[in-house]
Amino acid sequence: MSWILYIHILAACAWIGGSIVLFGLGVFLKDKATQEAVYGAIGPFYGYFETVWLLILIGTGFILGDHFHLFTVINSETELGYYVKWKLLLVAALSIATMIHLYIAFSTHKKTRSLRQKLLSRGGSMAIFILNLAILWVAINIRSIL
Repeated sequence: MSWILYIHILAACAWIGGSIVLFGLGVFLKDKATQEAVYGAIGPFYGYFETVWLLILIGTGFILGDHFHLFTVINSETELGYYVKWKLLLVAALSIATMIHLYIAFSTHKKTRSLRQKLLSRGGSMAIFILNLAILWVAINIRSIL
């Protein structure tokens, strides 16, 4: 089971690290032409790359949850049950934010986005960034209890 945990942690590093790098690029690249060039060049690759890692994270997370009997404590009034419930909710929210963001990103790649698409895409990016940090914090708490 230790190799599943290793893959889960590796996937988390790739997923969270990559999202922090892209979020940072969005913040620090002020020139719109440079932003469009960078995101236009790496965006599609990054989208597929991150989707694979997110699917690996979810898959290994379910395997680890089953192995450690975490799904049996969801409805319990324990600290572990509280954190497992929050992690599942946060992962669901992250998955939805990622789907929305990727749908807009792929459907508008190298096209002009409407104001609604810009807001949803940037809001999705911000949500992904914040949710990643929240999930990481919850995961650390779960691991410290185990």
